Amino acid sequence: MTEDSSTKFFSAWWAVLFVFLAFNLIPIPFTLLIGSLGDWVYQNPVLVDMNYLGQVQLHPIADNLTSIFSMTALIAFILWRMKKRNIDLNDLGSLDIKQKDVFLGTLLLAMFIALEEIYMWILGIEMPEGFITFMLSEPIILSLISVIIIAPIAEEFLFRGFLYSQLKRTKLGPWGAITLSSLLWTVIHFQYEILILLVLFVFGIFLGYLRMAYNSLSLPIILHAINNAFAFFLIYFFY
Repeated sequence: MTEDSSTKFFSAWWAVLFVFLAFNLIPIPFTLLIGSLGDWVYQNPVLVDMNYLGQVQLHPIADNLTSIFSMTALIAFILWRMKKRNIDLNDLGSLDIKQKDVFLGTLLLAMFIALEEIYMWILGIEMPEGFITFMLSEPIILSLISVIIIAPIAEEFLFRGFLYSQLKRTKLGPWGAITLSSLLWTVIHFQYEILILLVLFVFGIFLGYLRMAYNSLSLPIILHAINNAFAFFLIYFFY
C-alpha cells in the first residue's frame, strides 16, 4: 500500500483518544462473554492492591482469557482502521527479525535489568504480593500466554507501533512521539506505585528508541517478551 492523497493519518489528539477508547472499550464485550461461560471462570479469586483503586478482586481464568481475546481483537480492529484510512502497514515498523539486532538489544536489556534491580534494591521496592499471587495462580499457562506472548505483542503494536507511527508525523516529531507513547504506556500500568512507574517509563523510552533507531517493531516486541519472561520466571522460582 502506498501513501497518496487518500491516506488519512490520525492527528495527535485523535490518535491518543482512539488508543484510549479502543484499549478500554474493546475488552467489555469479551468480559461479558467470558463471564457468561459459568462459575468456573471465577475460580481462585485473588485480592490485588491496585494502588489508587485500593484492593480489587481479580480472577486468573476470566481476566487472562479476557486479556488474550480482547487484545487480539484490538490488534485486528486497528489494522482494519488503518486499512480503511489507506495507511501503509509498514508505518508500524518492520517485522523482520535480525539476529544481530536481537543480540545487541538483549545485551542492552540485560544492562537495563541489572540497573533496575539495583534501583529496586536501594529503594527497597518490592513487587505487590497480590500480583505475584495472581500471576502464579492456576492455570498458570494462561498467565504465561498473557504475560509473555499477548502483552508484549499487543502493547508494542499499540504504543511503539500504531501510536508512535501516527505521533511522529505531528509537531511532536520522533522523540516527542517516543516520550508521549511511553508516558501513555506507563499510565496503563497504574496499579503499580510511582517508583515502579518511573522504571516502566524509562523502559518505554528504551523500547521506543529501539523502534526508532532500527525502524523495527519486532525488536521491541522480542525484548519486551524477554523482559516479561525474566520477571515471570524470577517470581516463579524465587518468590
